[in-house]
Amino acid sequence: MEKLNKNKSPSGGDVLDSSINLKNIPLDLSVLDSLSPAEKELALSILKEYSKEGKSDQLNTLLLENYAEVPADILAFVDDEYYLGNAWHDNEGKSKLYPYWRRELLKIFPDNLTTNVNNAIFSGSRGRGKSEISILIAAYLLHRILCLKDPISFFRLKPTEKIVFAFMNIKKDLAEEIGIAKFQNTIQSSPWFLEHGTIEGRTKKIWVPQKYNNQEAIDIKIGSQADDLIGLPIFFAFFDEVSFQRNQDIEKQKKKANDMIDTAIGGMKTRFVYLSKNPTLLVLASSKRSDKSFLEEHMKKKLASEKENVYISDGSVWEVKPEGTYSDKTFKVALGNKFLDSIVLKDDDNIDALIAKGYSKILDVPIDFKADFLDDMDRALCDFAGISASSISKYINGTAVIDSVVDRIKNPFSREILEIGDGADDDVQYYNFFDLSKIDPALKNKPLFIHLDMSYTGDMTGIAGVFIRGKKYSINELDQSKDLFYSLAFSVSIKAPKGRHISFEKNRNFIYWLKSKGFNIKGITSDTYQSYDTGETLRAKGYPYSVLSVDKCDTNRVCVPYQYFKSTLYEKRFEMYNDKTLIRQIIDLERNIDSGKIDHIEGGAKDVCDSVCGSIFNASKNAEQFAYDFGETAEQLLLVNNNSDHDDVKQLTLDMEEELKKVNGILMPERMHPSDAEKKTDLYSLYDDIIIL
Repeated sequence: MEKLNKNKSPSGGDVLDSSINLKNIPLDLSVLDSLSPAEKELALSILKEYSKEGKSDQLNTLLLENYAEVPADILAFVDDEYYLGNAWHDNEGKSKLYPYWRRELLKIFPDNLTTNVNNAIFSGSRGRGKSEISILIAAYLLHRILCLKDPISFFRLKPTEKIVFAFMNIKKDLAEEIGIAKFQNTIQSSPWFLEHGTIEGRTKKIWVPQKYNNQEAIDIKIGSQADDLIGLPIFFAFFDEVSFQRNQDIEKQKKKANDMIDTAIGGMKTRFVYLSKNPTLLVLASSKRSDKSFLEEHMKKKLASEKENVYISDGSVWEVKPEGTYSDKTFKVALGNKFLDSIVLKDDDNIDALIAKGYSKILDVPIDFKADFLDDMDRALCDFAGISASSISKYINGTAVIDSVVDRIKNPFSREILEIGDGADDDVQYYNFFDLSKIDPALKNKPLFIHLDMSYTGDMTGIAGVFIRGKKYSINELDQSKDLFYSLAFSVSIKAPKGRHISFEKNRNFIYWLKSKGFNIKGITSDTYQSYDTGETLRAKGYPYSVLSVDKCDTNRVCVPYQYFKSTLYEKRFEMYNDKTLIRQIIDLERNIDSGKIDHIEGGAKDVCDSVCGSIFNASKNAEQFAYDFGETAEQLLLVNNNSDHDDVKQLTLDMEEELKKVNGILMPERMHPSDAEKKTDLYSLYDDIIIL
């Protein structure tokens, strides 16, 4: 073997000791039985040498036989100015590689030849240096390959092939930012890499790896499609911020990202695996968001399928930054679940009691972040603690949903999902499954608002109606929607039979039928999908129709319809029947912290939930119409007079109601005044505290 080139640092002396740590090399002594006498003698000689000296020159010679230079170990590579020291030190000469990462990198690269895993996932909070570490890893693997005498023959590739280092993103400009800007800047700051490649280009200077046998052996690839990687021998692939997919169709983007990753893995396993050994590395990096984000799903799959072959760095920003970055003073955060909101604890809170209540964990957080946690708990958990928001708390607390369920009202639909379409032989109507006897007669004449979450094929159509049941005394005339109480009238999902579509005509027929049965329809809305035909037809017949999207967010990333729906649940202003589909859809709602959009979980739905939300929000916009009914005005006039006693209030209110009965010919239900609540008769309920419309 020709003499190895032991690199010298600018300060003189060997850059590293070329000894290989035998402890990092898996040993199976049973293989000695399968060796020839000469091979067995050499193996025993190496073991004997190692047992005496703690190292073996013979082993080093064998392992480094194909190397023209001895590769640096990972810490020497990042510290020495000859390698990446210039890029990883500040102006004062201090290392920018945090102690945390010095420890973690050794888990991936225990010595200068070994890579412990084929998958590295960098997640957690922002500010952990995930992208920078990924670029460092790419440069280090490239350094190892460039130390070989002949990389193409070493990896048993065809002479015409190139070893590919790929920087990928679902958006090409983002891939270029990492693969060209950041990676090239790092490489071009290194004297070693400048010796092992050339700078090309006049305006945009690009470092190009050295050739072997007068041929290009290494290719740095930038891409955003699976096609960019097909058929290539991928040695290293980096996918950056794979969870931040903001285009309209999330599922298509997830498929696109999966296709790219699967293609990269295929290029690794089919080209580089030899004797069951795989030297390649796939790196994924992204900050935490939802536990249903792409990266979170990928992490779970990898841990389930090949846990020992996956390295994961995941956690808070304060565990990564060096000591002294943040204050030693901390505050506590109790992590909740779908039924318990995460909360910032007070000094006198009983931690044992909170854990007994169901809080999963208590975090100690530097005081520097307290304002952030108080302002937006979910965002702070993601951005600073590195904890997926929806893995801790859903958008709407499950307890608030369960508390809104009452036995007094029932869903008039006999099924939660109706399979009805537009087939010529399909003459079934939605109202065929509607039981009018389950509608409380006291509610039937209340203002009814209906919302249709439209679909044609694939997704289900959701239809729901909500009564404005009553109204509290309005003190703030500027926000009277906060005074309204709602009762769920009905809700149903419509699914088209296989090969058929949802019938828009049957959607309208159901509304016509409701009106014919005496329902007091005050508002109809639908989302923008296929809304034109439905809207024009309903308007032509005199129905109060308008378009309403419950998915749109304002400039502050707030989804106003869902924010209002959430407030009605938390303020106990909405009652619903026990509908398992609807309850599940509400509890499973998730909020995208970046866009503010409210969405369903992976594989879930929210068609019925959207229709209920739309009905309530449309009703809230009509609150002023119901601000001054006769009963309310009389009670307000009397209650502001300190000389009026309860009997006067009751008498005048009842007199007004009797007059309304005569005028409208409506049989009003018997009601009880709040002052009689203490008698606790069977007729009293929460809504007796509300002025009945």
